[in-house]
Amino acid sequence: MLARLKQGVIQAEVSLVNGRSVISSLRQRMPLRVSSPLYPVSQQTVSFFIMNPAAGLLQGDQHTIYLCVKEGAQAVVLGQGATKVFRSPQRNFSRQFTTIRVEAGARLEYLPDVVIPFAESCLLSRTNILVSSKASALFWEINAPGRVARQELFAYHKLDQQTNVYIDRELIFSDRFVLEPSSIPSELQSWHNPLGLVHGYTHTGTFWTIDPNAEQAIGQLLQRNTEEEEGYLEKIAGKYSVLLAGTKLTSQAYCFRALGRSADNIQAAFKELWQFFRNRLFNQPAWPWRKY
Repeated sequence: MLARLKQGVIQAEVSLVNGRSVISSLRQRMPLRVSSPLYPVSQQTVSFFIMNPAAGLLQGDQHTIYLCVKEGAQAVVLGQGATKVFRSPQRNFSRQFTTIRVEAGARLEYLPDVVIPFAESCLLSRTNILVSSKASALFWEINAPGRVARQELFAYHKLDQQTNVYIDRELIFSDRFVLEPSSIPSELQSWHNPLGLVHGYTHTGTFWTIDPNAEQAIGQLLQRNTEEEEGYLEKIAGKYSVLLAGTKLTSQAYCFRALGRSADNIQAAFKELWQFFRNRLFNQPAWPWRKY
């Protein structure tokens, strides 16, 4: 008997009610679930986890996540655990579709956990970020090469991810990452080869910053007193042994790329970026990070 395909759904809206951000609308279908709302910092910012009590994504499964933060509301959304993508003997894609909408005066910080594509898996992922020019969004994605402890380094069939960023409904950037390791020439398939799949690294990450005052904050991030002095970005990269670089999309939208040899290192580097922007953009202290 064939296993039933899982079509997990989360549709959540966050609204500002009497100065308090609340989950005003929620539809969820197993295996995706939303945790109870938390307020670890203030009533203005609601926090919750996206959870998957199932093992992960099997071939043919589809997860659809829609998050909308209404005008003036604030939300921090975290992933409870890694997104595991299991083998696909028939090469049928596991699919994950995410839509993020942030209205004027609102703020969303969406920080999912690492994606782990197991050997012989196929993942199709599409993310659309729709933000008002008067809103803020911080978002990251982190990818592992497989189950490192089992030496499943780039043993998956295909990883196809695309992220589209819209400001005031105008597409400002579309980023697509497609990796099919078996199609890479054999001399470049060694994961530790500096000319290989990801320049000798194993893990990748992308951090998006969208805010009306992003350009000023980026200037502070890169500021140096002398040419010889390391900037804040270089210090983070050295501290966590990652390769880190940033790209300007518009004056209010920036993208940071990271290459590393562990998901923990990239996540730790991204946490520092996140806390930096929380302080500079929102004038708020470090978030009390706790996953469990």
